[in-house]
Amino acid sequence: MKPLHVARSNPWAGLLSAFVLCLVSPLWAKCPTYSVKIRGKVECYFKPEDKVLVTLIFSSRQLEASGEETAVDIHDATFSGRVAFHTYSSSSLLGGDKCHRRPESVLVRLIAADGIEKDRASLKIASDFNYDEEQGEYSLKSDVILHGWCESQCDGATDWHKLDAGAFSIFAPPAWEFHQLIGVDSYVGEFVGDGIMLKFDFGRYSRSFKAKEPVYMIARKSIGGLPATTISPRTPGHGVTGIYFRKIIGRNALCLWGQDLTSAQQELALKIFETIRFAHGQLPSFIPPPAKSSQ
Repeated sequence: MKPLHVARSNPWAGLLSAFVLCLVSPLWAKCPTYSVKIRGKVECYFKPEDKVLVTLIFSSRQLEASGEETAVDIHDATFSGRVAFHTYSSSSLLGGDKCHRRPESVLVRLIAADGIEKDRASLKIASDFNYDEEQGEYSLKSDVILHGWCESQCDGATDWHKLDAGAFSIFAPPAWEFHQLIGVDSYVGEFVGDGIMLKFDFGRYSRSFKAKEPVYMIARKSIGGLPATTISPRTPGHGVTGIYFRKIIGRNALCLWGQDLTSAQQELALKIFETIRFAHGQLPSFIPPPAKSSQ
């Protein structure tokens, strides 16, 4: 019979564990706690018990419910709050900066009392926030807009009709028309009515607007289940009123806009933007230009 070998514990293992614990504790204590400041408003109807839940996202692999998060109350359709986070990073235990942990994005959700999500907005730290190094605080460049229950996106305009552009559709007042145009590397067209022309560019090469505050009012919201950014000049008649969807299907984006609209036209365009809905499934990689009419 072979002799029984008894596993012996390694005396160095205990010493190593103790060393690691002694090393980690002071490093954790030396790393500061920073915060992300959120502000925004809720449009359309919502209940008093509804909450805004703010979650910090530190990587693309992170589960939504696993990051630092804070529930924010809604007062008079507006909300604001801070989410604190520790900057210590265990991945840098044996070298490098130990206090470099930062969020990549912020998820803001409107949640009902029964846990049902009504709307959400995803904000990028790099582009949507300003950073105060002295305070260790990230603050939003502009308010985030969330939507509750909107009974009618057209504010009672039941005679609005659907204009289908294939890749997406809108609702617009009677007599509005859709015209597909000939594009070079994108799917382009226009919606025309009431003296307004709303042009669009759909495809992988569509670019966002180069609008900045305070000249423009900029709002980030969810429309048709996708994050969008709307812009409108603070002085009507001078500038672009538009909406931009950064990612729709695959690598496609959508840019829809009107130029130098009056105050009434600008208000109508923003209402039309709220009705945008996208086609389901895979879109063709190339959408042919409209057929030329025969003379």
